[in-house]
Amino acid sequence: MKTSRYYYKAQLGGWSLYILISSLVILQSGTSISIGVIGDIYLVFALGLIISHLYRYAIIRMGWLEKDIFSLIPRVGLASVLLALLFHSIYIVIRYLAFGKEMVYSFTDANLITWAMLFFIWSLFYFTYIFFQRFRREEIKNLQLESARNEYELRRLRDQMNPHFIFNAMNTIRALIDEDPQKAKSAVTQLSNVLRSSLQAGKQELIPLSKEIEIVKDYLEIEKARYEERLTVEWDIAKGSERAEIPPLLLQTMVENCIKHGIAKLPDGGRIVIQSTISLEAVEIDILNSGQYDPESESDSSLGLENTRNRLSLSFGKEGWLTIGNHGNRAVKTTVRLPIKSSKT
Repeated sequence: MKTSRYYYKAQLGGWSLYILISSLVILQSGTSISIGVIGDIYLVFALGLIISHLYRYAIIRMGWLEKDIFSLIPRVGLASVLLALLFHSIYIVIRYLAFGKEMVYSFTDANLITWAMLFFIWSLFYFTYIFFQRFRREEIKNLQLESARNEYELRRLRDQMNPHFIFNAMNTIRALIDEDPQKAKSAVTQLSNVLRSSLQAGKQELIPLSKEIEIVKDYLEIEKARYEERLTVEWDIAKGSERAEIPPLLLQTMVENCIKHGIAKLPDGGRIVIQSTISLEAVEIDILNSGQYDPESESDSSLGLENTRNRLSLSFGKEGWLTIGNHGNRAVKTTVRLPIKSSKT
């Protein structure tokens, strides 16, 4: 965790304020300002800075920042007592080495309680600041995600309402009306499902993978009617993986890229294989399509991949990712990772 300049300013300011208040209390009590008293003041200041900083380091290493407030309370309480014992032990040893038996103050339970309360208050301020910062980051992330969804929705509306897409789909349906009326009716239903899904894409952050698969199947049925024997589709979805959650139309976008930049460019067409595997931590979806991937080429595909990676990052952080590359000499493999712990199951 990166240490910010605000932390150091707060440390210096907080312990300086405590020393100032302690000095005023000493003056009010009528105690004369001697070398011993000044030494005590600087000793408390130095020990407070060092021990509280080491305490912060321990908090981060033990993962306390990820825990909820109810599990933190007993930990902070115990830590405050232990830190008070450590603080006072070091305090007594250093004062003994510096002043011998002529100590200004003696060890009392009141001293220990004071140090314990001091570290408890320090913890209260520190965790309050951390939780506030985390809340702000989540707010910013949600705003970014909402902005990305809105942008994606507009882009998807533009793409799906693209005259070429509508033209190809309607031409396919028109050809089926005389040839196979029942199949034409099914194609109309599938087209309406795809367009409706596009319209609803920006309203949800995540949807079940099972729902996304239904959308992709409708889309592929339209494309199979168009390409006929030039397009073959195979599914191999692992049991249980359908419960994972995925950003809307993400899988559909990947499959659309496979057809647009792969199958459509091959004279004999090709095959698309969509398969998933599930582990304790994540669901991985592999999409294989006939063709070759050229990472150096700049196209709509590159932009689509970058947008997809951004959506995965916003939804899952580093635990969600996408990779793409050639699989052998005649196929392209795209892998999407969806962390299971982010699923609402």
